[in-house]
Amino acid sequence: MRRLLLLALIALGLAPGTWLRSAIADEPPIAISLAAIAGPGETSSPAWQRAGVWHYRASHKWFGGFSALIAQGGEEGARLIAFTDRGIRFTLAEPSLSAPEPASIRAARQLERTVRYEALWDIESAALDPASGRYWLGYEYQHTIQRFAPSGAPDGFRDLESEVEWGSNSGAEAMVRLADGRFVVLPEGEDHGLVYPRDPVSSAAPRRFAFKAPRDGYAAVDAAQLPDGRLLILMRALRWGVPSFASLIAIGPPPPANGAQAFAPEITLDLAGAVPFENYEGLAVRALEDGRVAVWLIADDNFSILQRTLLARLILDPAREPKGSAGRANQKARE
Repeated sequence: MRRLLLLALIALGLAPGTWLRSAIADEPPIAISLAAIAGPGETSSPAWQRAGVWHYRASHKWFGGFSALIAQGGEEGARLIAFTDRGIRFTLAEPSLSAPEPASIRAARQLERTVRYEALWDIESAALDPASGRYWLGYEYQHTIQRFAPSGAPDGFRDLESEVEWGSNSGAEAMVRLADGRFVVLPEGEDHGLVYPRDPVSSAAPRRFAFKAPRDGYAAVDAAQLPDGRLLILMRALRWGVPSFASLIAIGPPPPANGAQAFAPEITLDLAGAVPFENYEGLAVRALEDGRVAVWLIADDNFSILQRTLLARLILDPAREPKGSAGRANQKARE
């Protein structure tokens, strides 16, 4: 009987999910450790390089479950804001290999627990208007998009329950505000997306467009727009066994305004071998002065002792993208 119990515990521990959870504290996170675990390195694509990977740790019920990421500020004073499955907002300085700054991390509840907002806690996506500082969050289980002032105060919301037929755990998994003011929303595991002509909280009904994943079994989990107008889509597939997750980044032009064609981004980078295996769910971009783009990824540890909170920095050099690739061809056509 003891052997059977031990084997059962081992099996649960190796399976993906959140069966084994680390001990948690009750006070706000104060001591968050940060360690660089990988430095610069090549990837399978000449256009992409790894700049660094960092491991964050903290023993607190708020810490972990990062599912959305946005980048604020310029190269000077740059910071990242990460949102969690438990409704927590973390603001952190972008780390470097020479001088990580764990002390600069700040944590706060995104919403106070009131009757009105009790159900809004599982944040899955985030979009930012860099001009105004306002941002929008998409929630799972309660299909809602909520707008916030730069201070973090709630500033309106849109209930999507009457507009979508998504499963309870297939909400607005990826959301991006385009430079032209439109919003693109991709639910996880669906063959379509939504595009709003402007702020989804106050705009007309969204237009639905077809979405074609570049590889079977992969679903969109986050998105960001590049300076040249193309979209980066972070995609993930669940696998049984170890490792339990496979991830890639796809690239392509935004969905067409008339909806005549499917949104079909193509693979620009398979993350296997580029960064350590983990459950990457958040993506943010920052334009660099030399024309390259810093791409940040954050992993959701599912509050499991078997997974890690990793932050990875990749560099995309559009000038080195292979000629004839879909992303380059579509960009050239628009120009």
